[in-house]
Amino acid sequence: MGMAFRSVGVNHTGNISTHWDLEPAKSAGADFVEIWLEDLGVILGGVLDETRLEPLRELLLDADLGYTVHAPLEVNLMDLTAPEIQRSILMSSVRFAGEIGAGTVVCHAGQRLAARDARFRLKDQLAAERESLGEIGDLAEALGVTVAVENFYPDRPVLGGAAYDYSVWPSELAEQIDAVDHPAVGVCLDVGHAALAAGAFGFDLFEECAAVAPLVRHIHLHDNLGKTDPGIDPASYGDRIFGTGDLHLPPGVGTIPLEGLFGRLDFPADPACCVELAPALSFRAPEALKSARHLGRLTPRQKIAS
Repeated sequence: MGMAFRSVGVNHTGNISTHWDLEPAKSAGADFVEIWLEDLGVILGGVLDETRLEPLRELLLDADLGYTVHAPLEVNLMDLTAPEIQRSILMSSVRFAGEIGAGTVVCHAGQRLAARDARFRLKDQLAAERESLGEIGDLAEALGVTVAVENFYPDRPVLGGAAYDYSVWPSELAEQIDAVDHPAVGVCLDVGHAALAAGAFGFDLFEECAAVAPLVRHIHLHDNLGKTDPGIDPASYGDRIFGTGDLHLPPGVGTIPLEGLFGRLDFPADPACCVELAPALSFRAPEALKSARHLGRLTPRQKIAS
């Protein structure tokens, strides 16, 4: 039976200084590793630091792995006070992806790390984000890279009104990316985030994910118990003891109905699927990758084809 996922990989958190840092993912059977740019020190003042880029590129290319890139979380294309540096950071992330042969750059939508600046109209901020994504999409297309904009979850600042992020509703993200209308700009569907948002806001998980599925170019797959807690540090991986927040568990360990979800969703673009585990659970990557490949064989289109 075929698989709807083009490839299945795992996230890497922390620095990469030798090829041994990538060995756990390789031995777990990952097709690719998703690397976080803020961990690598390769962007300085919004541009690529060539002195860091050269040795890092050589190390990554010698490791014989595929890669995807996660842009720095701080990127906020709705920031109209400093749009140049925001755009430059994401441009540099795309250029870095091109340097290492990574086909996808994941970035976050909205401005989830700050309150929405009331000096600007929301529609102007959303328009600015679309314009920036279109420009960055042109660069990405020239380099053979796809920019995948990720949906977020209702963490403490979002629930408390201290931060704004429209993408906690996947259908809202779908509207924004559909309006960008660029072949190199799509969506990263984070299933764990969507499930937490469904629990917090009472929306139908399948309906919201189905709304975004035609635009999905990348998937973040992890599990949780569907419980949010406004008291949790938003920078954490939830609270395992109480079972709340963005736990980043291996698929199948939490309560998200993953088989039912992937059994009904169709992803026309055959996205890559990154299993995103909390750092303390990285040792469970082999079983998590196996679960991801199983879910990839469940999608409706592949069932028909088989």
